Amino acid sequence: MPRPLILFCAALARDGVARNTVYVANALARRGAAVEVVCLEAGPLADDLDGPALTRLGRPPGPRPLALAAAVPALRARFRQAGAVVSMGNHAHLAVWAALQVLPGLPRLYRISNDPFHAGEPAAIRRLRGAGLSLIVRDGAPLVSVSSVAARRPAFEPARREGRLHVAPNGVDVAAIRARAAEPCAHPWLSDGALYLAAVGRLHRQKNVEALIQALAVLRAGAWPDLRLLVLGGGGARRRRRLEALARNLGLQEAVRFEGEVANPFPLVARAAAYVLPSRWEGASNSLLEALACGVPVVAAVTAGSAPEVLAGGRYGALASPEPQDLAHAIGAQLDPATRVLPRDRAADYSLEAAVERFCDLVLAVRDQHGEIQIRAAAPAHLAPVGRGVRGR
Repeated sequence: MPRPLILFCAALARDGVARNTVYVANALARRGAAVEVVCLEAGPLADDLDGPALTRLGRPPGPRPLALAAAVPALRARFRQAGAVVSMGNHAHLAVWAALQVLPGLPRLYRISNDPFHAGEPAAIRRLRGAGLSLIVRDGAPLVSVSSVAARRPAFEPARREGRLHVAPNGVDVAAIRARAAEPCAHPWLSDGALYLAAVGRLHRQKNVEALIQALAVLRAGAWPDLRLLVLGGGGARRRRRLEALARNLGLQEAVRFEGEVANPFPLVARAAAYVLPSRWEGASNSLLEALACGVPVVAAVTAGSAPEVLAGGRYGALASPEPQDLAHAIGAQLDPATRVLPRDRAADYSLEAAVERFCDLVLAVRDQHGEIQIRAAAPAHLAPVGRGVRGR
């Protein structure tokens, strides 16, 4: 039996890392590779695996970093059976690195799923993050960043210099998103005719929902008194209470709804007056690509990872700073038919099939220990370099 390619992520929840893990695992299996997805716990996307094996290590109670640290011995045992290992998200890299230290010859690849620079982060945490990144970079393995913005960070300079850093952005299945956006949806905000904004993402400081709520207050005090905000995404109860308190203090308790995770958010996104991505940092936002596929006007913070590239500097949507006043100004422009910038067919430039196949090429090149890949700095981000790895048979 061939040793499997092991893809690791913490859980198969409805987030970008998990979705891309499933996409890549299924694509590798279609190529004939033996594939195993390893996670601490499964999640709703586990049912979408079609061919790959699934191993659940179990997650003890407590914060995710501690759970990942506790999982290192089990990871090490699992990796001993692997032909290659792919760490699919930033949160898991240190655990994967630690598990691989007794397996120096095992091919491995780290996918940089998010920008390691977090605006507003305390200096001590930034130093700890930098120390962890330096371990990953010094590991000598190929790194694949979903964003050219993240790839340019100084922490990755050694990997860039050695030709180990590659850019492979995320993609989107436009036809599938549009088909799901056309499905029936009984949400009350779809029937009363009042305009609403949509934001998709977990309730975390990264997503900057506080600024979006404050921007809504600015817009309602001006030309858009009936505008509302629909937030789609899970998160901790404490942060949700804090956001609800902010909305209440601004008199927006009836104008802001937190829906939690929604199995099919696309009917709600497609019918929104605008989709907003106010993030303080990102890698390559899947939800931005999905909003483009839905055809809704979009607004993104310039700090939201690859958003300025995806929107081509404002040709396919509005860009703003992540501050409430700037977000409000950009949203107002997107609400006005006279100034609105529509996404047109921009999503088609980020084909999911092409993106996944490029990443599979990189993984197979690592497994087969050949297929030297060079970065072409002048290439557009969504046409990032691909490997010439041997396809699985």
